[in-house]
Amino acid sequence: MKKVVILMALCMGLSWTVLAADEKIEDIYRNIVRNSKVQTPGYYTVKIENKSFEDALEELPKEILEGNGDPRVVIEFKRGEGVRILIENIKEEYRSLFSMYEEYFKFSGISKVQNPAELREIIDSDKIRIYKSGPEVLVLQAWDPASEKKDDNFAYFYLDRNRWVISEALYYLDGNPYVKAQNSYKSFGKYYMPYKIVLTNMNDNTNDTFFFKDYQFDR
Repeated sequence: MKKVVILMALCMGLSWTVLAADEKIEDIYRNIVRNSKVQTPGYYTVKIENKSFEDALEELPKEILEGNGDPRVVIEFKRGEGVRILIENIKEEYRSLFSMYEEYFKFSGISKVQNPAELREIIDSDKIRIYKSGPEVLVLQAWDPASEKKDDNFAYFYLDRNRWVISEALYYLDGNPYVKAQNSYKSFGKYYMPYKIVLTNMNDNTNDTFFFKDYQFDR
């Protein structure tokens, strides 16, 4: 019985290896581009609900507010440009006040398939490889395209083969996991979009959750 279990484990490992050997990054990239054009609009905005955002909005000075509603945080996406985090119902010069949080969205990996130009940059710098390849999930290992070498600072991106979206991203710093992003998607009309991101700090196991509400597609 023990030999059978070992043999099954070896076969499973070999199946992942063979798939990875047969696949090429360019084939994966073409699948992502093709699906992105169908599943993601060229432009959208969406409200982001998050406890940290809500607390920060309450601290905004009254003199910089304008418009008819309460200030709210939105993501603005343009294909070819990526994402911006903006504040609505606030004076124009302060709309980018939360731009530092754009890194949160980038941590999720979502923009790398919604805006494949970001993934293209990593591919062109030769900072990506197929780590594992299975029938349902494909795992890419990627490094910062600006880094000089492939070191111990990298990320694993888990791609759902059915939709070619990133369902999970795990970032390593000095060889140790430090941030995990878990992305949840569903259909909004004809598009397949994220509705929740959970970021986990791997050092203290604390979570930060972002909900996507009230999508507005195309202008």
